[in-house]
Amino acid sequence: MGALLLMVLIGLVWFSSGRAHADDHATPARPAGEGGRVAAMLPPLPITAALPRPVEKPPLPFAEPLVGPFIKRAPMDDIEHRTTAFLPTQADLARLSPIEFPAENRWIRVDLSEQVVIVYENGRAIRGFVISSGLPRTPTVLGEYRIRTKVRAQTMSGGTGAGYYSLPNVQWVQYFYADYSFHGTYWHSDFGRPKSHGCINMTNADAKWLFDWAGPVWDGKTTWFKSSPNNMGTLVIVHE
Repeated sequence: MGALLLMVLIGLVWFSSGRAHADDHATPARPAGEGGRVAAMLPPLPITAALPRPVEKPPLPFAEPLVGPFIKRAPMDDIEHRTTAFLPTQADLARLSPIEFPAENRWIRVDLSEQVVIVYENGRAIRGFVISSGLPRTPTVLGEYRIRTKVRAQTMSGGTGAGYYSLPNVQWVQYFYADYSFHGTYWHSDFGRPKSHGCINMTNADAKWLFDWAGPVWDGKTTWFKSSPNNMGTLVIVHE
């Protein structure tokens, strides 16, 4: 019995000595905060994206409305040259709502259902534009009008509360009824669907083309240039 107890005591001493020896070579534990500081000192790993970055805006032409061949293209970040202009085809014109054509050499057709402007000269559709008209709560007026005032550039403001807006340097403005006008647009690229407070939104380049083409012919200097019997405004027909 004494010999057995002696052997157990010797075994315990040997085990404790070995455990202490192993612990001498173990990595000492760090405080929780120290681990964070050490990790911060390591060089950062490169960041990789598993998915492509989303495109902010779809390129023109949009899927809707369907239009004929585009006259030219411009990068969407080239705000002064971007265009939605197209050459109207018979298929384009066949999709428009039927209306009675006026006895005018030059006139402008605004089809709100298709969100397009078609320009006619000598009985022929010579150019089209994809536009943005008034939203349902601020619709574009329907009817027949004439361009009555042209403004090279101005600040447009209006609305109240959450609907208030103030837009400086709105270019190539042509009023055809009250505060309704054709004008250039730099604050969105979403042409082809209603976006405005009632005006006809166009790109700056498209609004300039229409400004130069339509009457009254601007004198190049008058800020608020009005039509007159000797310099009449071009007829505008707005329909759905």
